[in-house]
Amino acid sequence: MKKCFLILIVLFTIHLNLSSAWADCGYRLDNQSLNYNFSDNNLATQATVSITRQKDNGVNCANFFLAYTKGWSGNYNRRVINVENGNILYYNIFKNSNLTGVLKESGDISSPDETFIGSLVKNQTNYYSYYLDLAPLGATLPAAGIYLDQIQIQAYSGTYSNTKSFETARDLSIVVSVPKLTSISLVESGGSYDPAQTSKTLDFGELETNEELGFDVRVVTNAGYKLKVSSSNNGLLKIPGSNNSLSQISYNFYSNGSLINLGSSASSSVTIASGTGVTTAQGAKVPIRIVIGSVDAAKTPGTYQDYLTLSTISSD
Repeated sequence: MKKCFLILIVLFTIHLNLSSAWADCGYRLDNQSLNYNFSDNNLATQATVSITRQKDNGVNCANFFLAYTKGWSGNYNRRVINVENGNILYYNIFKNSNLTGVLKESGDISSPDETFIGSLVKNQTNYYSYYLDLAPLGATLPAAGIYLDQIQIQAYSGTYSNTKSFETARDLSIVVSVPKLTSISLVESGGSYDPAQTSKTLDFGELETNEELGFDVRVVTNAGYKLKVSSSNNGLLKIPGSNNSLSQISYNFYSNGSLINLGSSASSSVTIASGTGVTTAQGAKVPIRIVIGSVDAAKTPGTYQDYLTLSTISSD
């Protein structure tokens, strides 16, 4: 009989402790999936979470704080994963618009900069903005695709230094979309990729037979590429407004050392280089050379010119 009485006392004590540990404030969290569209600008994305108090269960419910779990990485070097190929991008969730204050789990919070704290009365709603930003990229663009992670936003009654109880949570899906990207840069021979350098002028001065000038095309892509060229004069230098053969000078166009026929390129651009996969941040180098053809004394004096259009498309 004494043994049974002791068991009842133990169970009753456990029941009391559980009851007092949960404030049951009726907190409700609302948030949406956090969608980040990758671009060359790589700007931070803002999102909002709201918390509403639906019950009036005493002083333990007056204060609250929010916590953000680590996600699939298991640490605060958070990451999204491309489910198709396993590629990884690193990111983090920040409290402040200047990308300081990594938001953390309840047991790891050590300062107000790592959480949202506040107070609520019944039927009051508070709103909080937070920010997602990718970590600096490495030597290559991220491969195209959809990258995912999932964390939880959790609400606790009390303060992070004096927690009353866990109240509720909402899943937060992190979706980073990386489109197929390709861009070109026209630089001096041996030069580095520069996204601002998208045009080039080759000035031959007084034309001479076999005179040549060159430059490099740098192609940056995360999904392969085809580099194409078209010539407005189909591979001829001309005096503008003249179609006389004495006002035309031929030239040879070389890409990666190969002679390219530009004879019909004004109406149909010609592929001059291609590649697959992801390039480095400096891009694939395609050397270009222009070699002047025969220049004889019979040619009409004047300024000869042609316009070349270089373009690139993703190929994978």
